Order: sequence, then structure tokens, then C-alpha cells
Amino acid sequence: MAALSLPVLGDGFQPVTAVVCRAGPQQRSTGGSDLVAVEERAHDVAALVAALRLPDDTSPVDACTLEMPFVPWLALLDTHGRWVRPGVPTDPCGKPRPEFRAAYEQLPTRHVTTRVLRELKSDSAAASGCGQQWSDMVWATGQHGGGQDTTPGPLPAGDAKVRVCVYRVPEGERGGGKPAGEFESGRELPAARWTEIRRELSTAGPAAECATPGSRFAVLHLPAGFVYVQADGCRRVLIESGNGPGAIRQGTAKLASLLFGR
Repeated sequence: MAALSLPVLGDGFQPVTAVVCRAGPQQRSTGGSDLVAVEERAHDVAALVAALRLPDDTSPVDACTLEMPFVPWLALLDTHGRWVRPGVPTDPCGKPRPEFRAAYEQLPTRHVTTRVLRELKSDSAAASGCGQQWSDMVWATGQHGGGQDTTPGPLPAGDAKVRVCVYRVPEGERGGGKPAGEFESGRELPAARWTEIRRELSTAGPAAECATPGSRFAVLHLPAGFVYVQADGCRRVLIESGNGPGAIRQGTAKLASLLFGR
């Protein structure tokens, strides 16, 4: 977006190469994914340069749509290796001119490098069917006065397929408005284990207010809805299995053992 406010390319710089940089997710063959930075280059830049030399179009316009087309990160190199970041000329609505969009879409680029910026999803999270990050919704809901449903929706039967994903909350996240946990482990619960967990959840009583954030929590993915269980802190539970606002209940040591034990 910054390119829309940069000066358009003047006649004093003669580009011979365009460098295009972008960032996005990339799947690994092992199942996980990374955020990567990709550099591409193009040497047939005549059409792109001609479009970049166009002035902004300030013609009067009756109305503009709200969407903003993709604006790439571009740099141009000359024969001496000097470079500039050119501004992208805009149409009357402040969007990239159609001539530029057409030239960029037809730009013949070749891949130069791909660099990993950070991991998005670990192989183990992908294999387990869990997300890499999840929020401690027990804490977040309780902090905002939610979870007051006195009759949570029914839990699925013992033979239902229920997946449990366990997350660890970094110390700096604990006690925040919506603490983000990092994936630790995940699996599908055997029917016998889910039956025991279901019994503990069904008999759990209302929970008192809590001022102690947890360091770990589990997310149970039900066929319809979720259950969140804190491993420590106040060991509260949030049941979101119906259409209501969810019910915060008090967990037990047995429930924690069933979910976080071996």
C-alpha cells in the first residue's frame, strides 16, 4: 500500500530489472507450513516501466467501490545496480491504474530465492488435526462476564468422535484479554476416555470467579461445538455445545488427569 503514496517513476532512471518481493504461507512436504519471503525478478520490463511512468488519474468520478486490488512490493534496478522503489500511479478512486495492473499481471518473472520467516504450523500440529495456536477462551470469556448459561447444551454421546488439542500459554500471554496458547499435543479421544470426560463435564458445578490465569488448557472439538478445560490456575471449564452463550463450570482433578495425564 505504501507504493500508492510514493512518487511515480521519472524519466531520469532507466530500469533494466524489476524485483518483486512477497510473503505468504508455504506447505512443507512433512505436513506443517511456514511463512516465507519470496524474491522474483524480471528483465522484460518495458511494459511495466511504461505503466509506472503514467501520472495519477485525477479525473472526476461519481462513486468508488470499497475493495483495494493487490499492490505488489516492487524495486527497479538499472545497469549500474542502483535501485529505486517506484510509486504506483492511481486511478480517480486512489487504486492502482488498470494499465499498471495489466502490466504487472503479464510480467514474466523467474524465482530467485525463498526464505523462511517463521513457522505457521508444526508437523505435529498438522498431523493431529489441531491448530498451531488457540485462545484460552475460559479466561477470556470469564474476564468479560460471559459463560453465564445455566443450562449448557447436551454433550455428544460416548461414541462420538472428539478431538482434544492441548496448548501451553507463554508467560507473557497469561492474564491478558485473550491469551494465545501454542500447540503442545493433540489426539482423537478413545470412546472410553470420552465417556469418562463426558461424565465429569456433565456433573460439573458452577465455577467461582477466578483471578489466577492458567498455563495450559485443552480444547475439545465436538461434532458441534467446543469445550475448553484449564489444566491449572482455577481449573475452570467452558462448555459451548449449544446455541447459548456458553457455561463456565468448575473442573476437577480427575478431569484434568483424564485430559492432561498419560
